Amino acid sequence: MSRTARLEQLEQECRERGVKLIYDDLRSDGGLCRLRDGYYLILNRRLASETKARIIADALARVGDRPRMGTVPKTESASPEPAAQPLPAATEPVIEERPEPVYEEHLTGVPVAAGVTDDQS
Repeated sequence: MSRTARLEQLEQECRERGVKLIYDDLRSDGGLCRLRDGYYLILNRRLASETKARIIADALARVGDRPRMGTVPKTESASPEPAAQPLPAATEPVIEERPEPVYEEHLTGVPVAAGVTDDQS
C-alpha cells in the first residue's frame, strides 16, 4: 500500500470514529486533544506522509473503539429529531404613542409652553 493511500485510509478512519482532523502550520508535529464532547487531532501540514500516518495511527489507538462523544451507540436507536418550526412572519413593530410631556414652572405649578419666553407669557 502506498504512503498516500495509507494516509487517506487513516484519515477516513478518523472521520468514522468522530476524530476531527485539522492540518495547520505548527511549530511542532501536533497531537491529539479532547475538548468538551469531541476529539481533535491537529497535525503540522508540512510533515512527511509517513510521519502524519504514524501520528494518526497513534492517536486512533489512544481513542480506541470508543463511540463518538455525544452520540448514541449503534445498539440503541436514536429518536428522530423534531421538525424545525417555521419562523413566525415578520410583523410591524408596535410603536407606542406617548402623550407629550407637560413641563411646569418651578414652584408655581403653571404650565410653560414650549418656545415661549418669559416676557411673552
